[in-house]
Amino acid sequence: ITPSKASGAQVIDGSLKFDSAKTNHLSRTPGSAGNRKTFTHSCWAKKSSNSAAHHLLQSGANYYRFHSSDEVIYYTSGSNAVYTSAKFRDNTGWYNVVLSVDTTQATAANRIKIYVNGVQHTLTGGSQPSQNDDLDFNNTAAHYIGSNATSEPYNGLMSQVYFIDGQQLGPESFGFTDPLTNTWKPKKYTGTFTGTNTFYLPFDGNSPIGKDQSGNGNDWTPVNFGGSVALDNP
Repeated sequence: ITPSKASGAQVIDGSLKFDSAKTNHLSRTPGSAGNRKTFTHSCWAKKSSNSAAHHLLQSGANYYRFHSSDEVIYYTSGSNAVYTSAKFRDNTGWYNVVLSVDTTQATAANRIKIYVNGVQHTLTGGSQPSQNDDLDFNNTAAHYIGSNATSEPYNGLMSQVYFIDGQQLGPESFGFTDPLTNTWKPKKYTGTFTGTNTFYLPFDGNSPIGKDQSGNGNDWTPVNFGGSVALDNP
């Protein structure tokens, strides 16, 4: 029995390559607003360069990305930008990045949480959103994966993209520490896919790029993809 089978790791067949020179990205404009206070985004990402903006998700004034100074940042508006004190400059390995949001929380530090490879990171920079703030994610404006639509495209690979509308979840929903290797590994999300704008994009080569696999029909439109790409997986 292989170590991955023994520990229960999810087998992932591939990933989607984003080429910044081609401004590859995906877009979707929700027909209805979801829960703009509470949501979770998780993905596995392997960026190909440092000191550049790598957008994971963007809508309106809000963006969530590897910043140009290599932190993970979530920008809402004005001074409301929080980012990890840690910098992520490994271009050979995969990161599981989880953005966990609930602005209804009374304690400000609990409203936006960012986890990388299962570890919650200290957030610095501006202030957290005010209690019960409505954010730009989950509204009826255009949303983008891998770009802000006109610039700052993602450069690298991405796989297992989840957006869970209406739930603030931790990294244990998407990964686990392998007891045999003490490394963070992906696992299949087994929670509920409720929520107006919940989606799941495997990006593993087994389904069309933008086809939502959550069962909610929240499909995305691929932009500037085409030709052949190399496979890699987390």
